[in-house]
Amino acid sequence: MKILDVDPLPAADAAGLTGHLAEGERVDAAFVSPTGSVLFTALRILVVTRENLLEEKVETASWPYREIRRFSIQDSEDGRTGLRVWLGEEPQPLHLRARPDVDLKPLQRLLAERLG
Repeated sequence: MKILDVDPLPAADAAGLTGHLAEGERVDAAFVSPTGSVLFTALRILVVTRENLLEEKVETASWPYREIRRFSIQDSEDGRTGLRVWLGEEPQPLHLRARPDVDLKPLQRLLAERLG
């Protein structure tokens, strides 16, 4: 997986990021970056990535919450927050890095609820 510098997106606007949502699948949180997006739905985590900005090939990967091995929050001195999520057999975590004004703590709570 790679590091994505993300901005939050209102969940109501997230359905337009991918055509791979199931009928009636609710998006609880969404984040976008220049080369992809991450959607946390009621059922799973969807990661939509492009190799580069001009790439027409788009990969959509999906993991049910039961595939989360662990997750961690990182706070840095410059005020940025990072969230790492280890999914399935992936050797590297999904790493979301947010600007100093973006709070990832609600996402941490969402993951804890899904794992509980």
